[in-house]
Amino acid sequence: WGRAGMRQRVEISAAEGQDAAELAALAKQCFPDPWSEGIFRQTLCCCYNRIWCARQNGTLCGYVAVSHTGNAVNLDDIAVHPDFRRQGIGRQLLDFAHGQFPAQEFWLEVRESNAPAIALYQSEGYAQAGFRKRYYHNPEEGAVLMTRTVKRNGEEKDADIRN
Repeated sequence: WGRAGMRQRVEISAAEGQDAAELAALAKQCFPDPWSEGIFRQTLCCCYNRIWCARQNGTLCGYVAVSHTGNAVNLDDIAVHPDFRRQGIGRQLLDFAHGQFPAQEFWLEVRESNAPAIALYQSEGYAQAGFRKRYYHNPEEGAVLMTRTVKRNGEEKDADIRN
């Protein structure tokens, strides 16, 4: 599908209900505990959620799912098909999501063992904000909680933690 590190341009568009089965199939190839088709359908029906698909020549090669509440956006799920990894698609999905909510802080959890994802998030301006023990299952491991600061009036503003 291309050399490692080569940037492949993709078309990014909003997911629709008929995409749920295809999204679930991709998630199953990417994660030990993937979202089901039902979860994708529920997510697509909620007005606070957005899912965008990355396609190359019509083939689904990745997606990003976010939820927007108040003044923060949670990156709920992001996946790139194994055959399309290391081609800049994950970065394009992140950039697209950031562009949809340019003045919002972003939050995410990532498996502590997922060094490539952590490196990508750090390169996109995310920093560790906490750690959640035993957050993931199959296998059980902790999650690194990360946030992306927003530049306002020429200065960075750290996200406020509100629980």
